[in-house]
Amino acid sequence: MKKELKVIEFKKKQKLLDTVNENSGKIEIVSISSCQEATSFRHFLWYYEK
Repeated sequence: MKKELKVIEFKKKQKLLDTVNENSGKIEIVSISSCQEATSFRHFLWYYEK
């Protein structure tokens, strides 16, 4: 079975953390990354579904 890498973008880090905690048994986390654009941040959750 081939895994498909997925990504979700968040504007708030707390929302990302809540999503990770709620879905910890359903997803396999690959990476969490952030980038800054002017005065705002974007956070990314890279994962595979189990």
